[in-house]
Order: sequence, then C-alpha cells, then structure tokens
Amino acid sequence: MDTREVLRPYKKQRIGWEGVLIDVISPNKRNGYTYGLVFASLYAPNEDIELDHAVIKMEPQEFKRADFSQYTRYYFTAAVASYYKAISILGVIAQRESFMLQNINMKKLRELPESKMTQPTMYVATRIHNIMLSKELRHTEQELIDTVLHTPNDGSVERFINDCTNSYRQTSVSKKEIEETLYA
Repeated sequence: MDTREVLRPYKKQRIGWEGVLIDVISPNKRNGYTYGLVFASLYAPNEDIELDHAVIKMEPQEFKRADFSQYTRYYFTAAVASYYKAISILGVIAQRESFMLQNINMKKLRELPESKMTQPTMYVATRIHNIMLSKELRHTEQELIDTVLHTPNDGSVERFINDCTNSYRQTSVSKKEIEETLYA
C-alpha cells in the first residue's frame, strides 16, 4: 500500500508540481460529487520528489472554470495533506497515516509545453514493466524505452504508454495459466 511517505516532511505545505492529466473521474455519490483529476508522472522540481500518479479532488465549480485537456502536461501548486486509514495487522485494527495532494491553486495552473523530467518516469517504467509481464508481447522492453525516449515529453509519452497498456490488457487468462504462473 502506497502511503506517499516522501510527502511527510511537506505536510501542510504547498508545493509546485508538474504532471500529465491522464483521466478525470466524474462526480458521483461515492466521491462526494466532486471531480477527481488523475495526474501521472508527477514531479516537484524544487523538492526533487517524483510520484507515479496522484488523484486530486476538485469541486465542480472550479472544474468548470478550468479548461483541462487530457494528456496535457500542467504546472500547478497543491497542498500536502494527511489522512488516516484503518488497516488490519495480524487481526489488530490500526490506523495508518497516508498523504495526498489537494487544493490546486487555479491562479498558478498553466500548461507546460515541455518538461525537464527525463523519461522513463516512475509511471512509465511501471507500465513498461507491466507490459513485459504479458505473454503476448509484440515489443521488447528496449523497443518501448527507445520509443519513449524519442517521443516529445509534453504528455505524448503517457498517451503512448497508456494505449500500449490498454492493448495488452484485453487478453484473457485461463485458470490453468494462473496456476502455472503462481506455482512455477
């Protein structure tokens, strides 16, 4: 379970981030009728912190004022907050502190045409690793990394890797294949 421990020293502080908006979660009863902005390849240049991804809650009024485009790299500031989650450790219920980003400052939100981050980021590397676990490989790991390195770093890399991941995700696995993998 990822608790975002790297954010602990910045609790209750506002940090500047750059990241690619890869998805928007629509409001529903479960998320309190708020939007969820899913950012991938998050990087805080001043603090040198990299996160795989983050979901940041946004009120519907703010979302309607903002003009977001999917697979676009943005710079924004967000506050680091903590929350507690109940977990079971050997049958004993305990609370674990986790950290999240919240409250994007709309005045500082802007598009970034290019990033100083080097590819592959944590997000891209994780997705490439997941693709390599597929049995029906059409690419080698090096081919994917070379493609990523030669793709503009403006959100196009994340679009490419998500398309690749989705194409491999459409495979079905039999019970026998799962057992062979688990007990090999």
